[in-house]
Amino acid sequence: MRKNAAAYPETYDQLEKAIIEQFPSLSKRLQQIASHALDNPSELALETIAAVSQRAGVQPSSLIRFAKVFGFSGYSDMQRVFRLRLTDAMPDYKERLKSLNGTEAQGEEAKDVNALLEQFVEADVVGLRRLQQNKRLGMLLDQAFKLIADSDTVYVVAHRRSFPIACYLAYALSQMNVKNVLVDGVGGMFMQQVGHATNRDVIIAISSKAYSPDVAQVVRESKQRGVKVVAMTDSPLSPLAEHADVSLEVQQAAVGLFRSLAVTMTLAVTLIVGLGRAVEAKRAGNGKRSKRN
Repeated sequence: MRKNAAAYPETYDQLEKAIIEQFPSLSKRLQQIASHALDNPSELALETIAAVSQRAGVQPSSLIRFAKVFGFSGYSDMQRVFRLRLTDAMPDYKERLKSLNGTEAQGEEAKDVNALLEQFVEADVVGLRRLQQNKRLGMLLDQAFKLIADSDTVYVVAHRRSFPIACYLAYALSQMNVKNVLVDGVGGMFMQQVGHATNRDVIIAISSKAYSPDVAQVVRESKQRGVKVVAMTDSPLSPLAEHADVSLEVQQAAVGLFRSLAVTMTLAVTLIVGLGRAVEAKRAGNGKRSKRN
């Protein structure tokens, strides 16, 4: 029997929301499981409790306790919700790539550049489909448009592999005559480059696992000063999402240890195009008010 049928999550989206909301109140061990579960939902849907506990670095009993916190009778009861996610949605890039890699590894095709290209394309297609199916993303983008359009200066910060996304955003903002600063951290001066940001400014921060400590510090300390933050990241539990006013989450496609930026760039382009409309609408409104005055 379930402990709390009224609060029992019937869908993966409901369970994900419950985990995020209760995350701060969980013990460190249960937080460890929560992070693993949200990062690897397909694993929890398909693997045994023994396999999941080993990969999460916890005891099976801890997984059972985690399930009961959210109203389930046990691990198997919770696993049903994770399995519903696989049947209700298109398989994510991890399942698709696992299948592709397993097939190609059996023959010489694994060495074929065309097969490698196919892997990346297939992974990106799945990632883009998942982006398209994110029903909350439109609302979050609208919130981001307003924050950025109403700001005085936009600071764009990223590091390492996410930096090309920041470069594109800064370039596009400049083309729209939106005042911006590309924070490149040259000489290790990330904090100095955002030191003049105020509560009238916005930071667009981009980072995914393994998260840049410098970008996370910029977000955390800038937020403490009242600066607005729009995060582009890969998990609701990332150090960027934790302090962001708006968190735009995207699952990046990967082949082996190499991750593609195609899905993240698609989100960045969408952000810019939508922002362009918001900025033009605001300028048009300001122009009409000036004429009346």
